[in-house]
Amino acid sequence: MTEADGERPRRRREATVERLLDAALETFAEQGFAASSVEDVCGRGGFTRGAFYSSFRSKDELFAALMHREVERDLARAADMLTGLVDEPDPVTAAVDRGLALFRVGRVWTLVTTEYVLHAARHPEAAEVLRRYRRQMQDSLVELITPALAEAGLHLRVPAAELMQAVFALHAGMTVLSLTDPAEADGLRRDALLLLVRGAVSTTPDHPLTG
Repeated sequence: MTEADGERPRRRREATVERLLDAALETFAEQGFAASSVEDVCGRGGFTRGAFYSSFRSKDELFAALMHREVERDLARAADMLTGLVDEPDPVTAAVDRGLALFRVGRVWTLVTTEYVLHAARHPEAAEVLRRYRRQMQDSLVELITPALAEAGLHLRVPAAELMQAVFALHAGMTVLSLTDPAEADGLRRDALLLLVRGAVSTTPDHPLTG
């Protein structure tokens, strides 16, 4: 067997997984995680149950793979959005507006994960999946924002990890509102993020907050 012969099955498996993940995202967004069955996902993607179980052991394992993919995509978008802040007349406002654009891009995923939270509240293994990827997202964003702000001449007045925890907490609260009133949520989220970020950055280094 040549290397090319071994590569083709691997690529087919990867393509199958991607199509299953796409089908899962659409199905979970439309029906909710709890109400969706493996058969629903397979039907949406045009797969048999055998094809599903050759890639995933359960619906929860499918969701974990879906979350991994979406987190990686969000981080790639965030990295792109944080470039070039130095060229903006108001880097803080630009950073917040770009972040809001990222939230809007992920509205479907936000709907899916919010519904999954209810499932995770009753299933510890699912809760651990959410915790793991939340930590990954926060840690990765910490690594992104510090150099991006420094390039724009801004310095954090609080530890970057604490800022990201506050941003995620704010986002979680606004997410609930956005499901029923997205226009109001967008406005409130922007105002709150601007207040939060402006209070957390300074144009001079070593300028800690006092309280």
